[in-house]
Amino acid sequence: MGDGKQRKSYLHVKDLVSAFFAVLPCLERDGTVEAFNVGSLDWVDVKRIAEIVCEEMRVKPKFRFNNVLGDGRGWKGDVKTMQLSVERLMGLGWKPTLNSEEAVRKSCRESLKQN
Repeated sequence: MGDGKQRKSYLHVKDLVSAFFAVLPCLERDGTVEAFNVGSLDWVDVKRIAEIVCEEMRVKPKFRFNNVLGDGRGWKGDVKTMQLSVERLMGLGWKPTLNSEEAVRKSCRESLKQN
């Protein structure tokens, strides 16, 4: 959906879990709840995500984009670029181990192993 140029930030679940552990000491200190964005430091476009999935599935890519909104978004409410600020979390010493493209590829490989 959209023009395939939408840019999205992706995070592997292992990086998400490590972020939880990075935040735990903050909660233990004074018992208050704080909010932290968890995300990657980059983004990957939707077309590249589809290419990665095709590569991992070993199928020949054939894409058809549906830019019905005319502005590149896939649907009402979609955003052209999504990336959260993770500086606050990184201030605790956390950093994602994978970039967005690596996270998508690894997740795809892991999903394919399940079948």
